[in-house]
Amino acid sequence: MLLEEPQTSVNYYAHTPEAKPKDSANNSCWHPLAKHLQNVGDKAREFAEPLLADAAQQAGLLHDLGKYRMPFQKYLEGERSASVETHHAVYGAALAFKRGWLGPAFSIAGHHAGLHDMSDLQELVCGEKYDAMNCLSPLKGLFESELGKIPNQLNEPEFANPEKDKAITEFYVRMLFSCLVDADFLDTEQFKTGHERQPLKLDPETLLKRLQAHQDKFNSSSELNMLRNSVFQDCLTKAAEPRGFFSLTVPTGGGKTLSGMAFALEHARRHEMQRVIVVIPYLSIIEQNAAEYRKILDPKNDGIVIEHHSAVGAKNDVEERGPIPEELAAENWDGPVIVTTSVQFIESLFSNRASKCRKLHNVANSVVLLDEVQTLPSHLLNPLLHVLRDLMEHYRTSFVFSTATQPAFGRGVSLPNGLAENEVQEITSQPEELFRKLERVVYEVRSSPNNWSELAEEWTSKPQILGVVNTRRQAVEWWKLLRGQRKEGVLHLSSAMCAEHRAEVLKEAQRRLENNERCWLVATQVIEAGVDIDFPLVYRALGPLDSIVQAAGRCNREGFLSGKGRVVVFQPTDAKLPGGVYRVATEITARLIKQLSKEDLSANPSLFSRYFSELFQYVPTDHKHRRQCSIQEDREALRFREVARKAKVISDDTQTVIAPRKKAMEKVAAIREGNQTSGPRFFREDLRDLQRFMVNLQTRDFQKLDAMGLLCPLLPGMELRVLDTAAYHEHLGVVIDQRPTEDFIL
Repeated sequence: MLLEEPQTSVNYYAHTPEAKPKDSANNSCWHPLAKHLQNVGDKAREFAEPLLADAAQQAGLLHDLGKYRMPFQKYLEGERSASVETHHAVYGAALAFKRGWLGPAFSIAGHHAGLHDMSDLQELVCGEKYDAMNCLSPLKGLFESELGKIPNQLNEPEFANPEKDKAITEFYVRMLFSCLVDADFLDTEQFKTGHERQPLKLDPETLLKRLQAHQDKFNSSSELNMLRNSVFQDCLTKAAEPRGFFSLTVPTGGGKTLSGMAFALEHARRHEMQRVIVVIPYLSIIEQNAAEYRKILDPKNDGIVIEHHSAVGAKNDVEERGPIPEELAAENWDGPVIVTTSVQFIESLFSNRASKCRKLHNVANSVVLLDEVQTLPSHLLNPLLHVLRDLMEHYRTSFVFSTATQPAFGRGVSLPNGLAENEVQEITSQPEELFRKLERVVYEVRSSPNNWSELAEEWTSKPQILGVVNTRRQAVEWWKLLRGQRKEGVLHLSSAMCAEHRAEVLKEAQRRLENNERCWLVATQVIEAGVDIDFPLVYRALGPLDSIVQAAGRCNREGFLSGKGRVVVFQPTDAKLPGGVYRVATEITARLIKQLSKEDLSANPSLFSRYFSELFQYVPTDHKHRRQCSIQEDREALRFREVARKAKVISDDTQTVIAPRKKAMEKVAAIREGNQTSGPRFFREDLRDLQRFMVNLQTRDFQKLDAMGLLCPLLPGMELRVLDTAAYHEHLGVVIDQRPTEDFIL
């Protein structure tokens, strides 16, 4: 493909306003290409300071080099013939590749299409399709006539040398890519809107004062509040330590949510770090925690706390009303305090897509709080820990592993990229003593199996009990038996219910507990992490050790009982378990629990290091199937698309539906009515309003419901479906043939 001769009298442009062809009488509203390249180079350099600055600036300057081609300029003028070639990223990538600038080459080539695998990049820049190498000379001449000479050498950081650690080189490419993509997005956004974003900066001193004032409200003489204040002060003291890895090992109810934030803000203040990122495993608690942070740190809703978690992937169906500051900040995490999910955080570290990687450079020089860290996916642990260390060592990021059940991330055969001995600093001064003082339950571990009828009979003499089981099917069976004995006060909770439905159940349970009314709640693991509810008696089916202890955290949580709460660990005769890690973890627990005393479960935090060390020996810590490379091997080979395909926290084998709750159906009716009267219109606000009514189903269950005619598109042609009322039980949530959907863990 030969390039047309450069035309020095031509004005070259990057974008048209709202993609409208140029008005030949007035082209002043177009976006000059040289200005765009300069702006993106400058922004990328700013984002990459200090280590990646030169490479990021050159990537920004060269990313749209191909727009100097006349076919692209004709495309902007409105020509849409088949001969008009709009691909432009390959040319700047080819120039960078020719000079041996690997990071800029990958970044430029992928700034629209996403990062390529190494073999694909080589084919793209050296192949015959675009003949990019032979087109560089005239493009380079046009560029240098407007922006000055392109340097022959590039200062890249020493740690990015692929001869030393290819996986570190891989993440360097991602960071460079993030700087370029975000700079490109922001400059284009500014051109389109006429406004430059003015993101809020972290002001840790002000936020600490607000947090301390809130904490001071609870400076009572009660032992529990005294212990919580002690943890809070430990966090402020430990924050003076240099950047690195920290653990916050606090029993449930010990106040780690706010104490962890105190550490993060003080650590950021002392080391001039740019933001705090809170990573929470479950959607069921992210809104709760974000609301608490917002109430304390952002009382005027100024955008200090940005909540970011996944909505339904229906972007093509969504019409934009206009930019919303909180949503814009969530796109690239450019805010003081970000509250997000494990899925968003982890998959962004391994994605090849521009939209997901865009935020990565804003993880640098931040404090990352990993809440309920024991829930990090074991099948991704080895590559994940490598990336976390890379972020800590080379990008000035600190990490806090926060949980009551601290896992063992030590380096070994099963975790070759694990953390070295003494690499993680414990924040609390005396964790063993803290657990002993906060011991609020006693455990009863049963050796003989119980059937559901026996358990239901046991409950008849107790007014308030929480029962936690391993599968949805078990929860439904137990619930039915209890409902057969007593209609009033028997509640059910599982992920077969939408978030709004679960919130209603928890609210009703809380009301009954506070008013000393009967409350028998049967739940799956959805209740175990972060749900603020307090029962005097908890039954937990034998499961993973950390799950048992998390369930116990819902017992005598506030220490209001005159004695200790009681946690019964039982073995159901229906011993069906979810497969994979959950089953292995339960088997290890069954062996381990026979060797433990009752006190070990409630007052020995070191127990979990032993448990997780054994678990990681039996489960994969990297995604690797027979005849496939591991993620870490793909990273070292610079196969970005392969890494993104494999590094999924949750299987892609799910579909989302809207539960037919009353409020949801009112919203659905309004959306459908609006589309009949004013044409197809669907806004992001609609997605946000509907999200609390959504349920994830396995694809096979989705297909069953579809075949039964129980799913209907929200709007014609949309993938998002609305569930028929016949398939949603008022107490149980989604059902198929009057029974729960196939079991899967939360």
